[in-house]
Amino acid sequence: MSRSKGTNVPRGHVAVRLDQATIARLDALRWLYALPGREATRSDGLRAVILAGLSAEEQRAARLQPGSDGAPSS
Repeated sequence: MSRSKGTNVPRGHVAVRLDQATIARLDALRWLYALPGREATRSDGLRAVILAGLSAEEQRAARLQPGSDGAPSS
């Protein structure tokens, strides 16, 4: 993880570049992540879809692990 200049404390920040089509898709979902009195940001939306996708990928990885039913083995 990258570190701030002049400090040894790790930061929880990541930068990504997204194409305009992906940004538009993310913007269309932002209303899902709004809180009462606070509009959701793109970061809120991106965080939510990453966490949802991460859960899906973890489930997929568990199914595909060598030795699990139906998984390809080397």
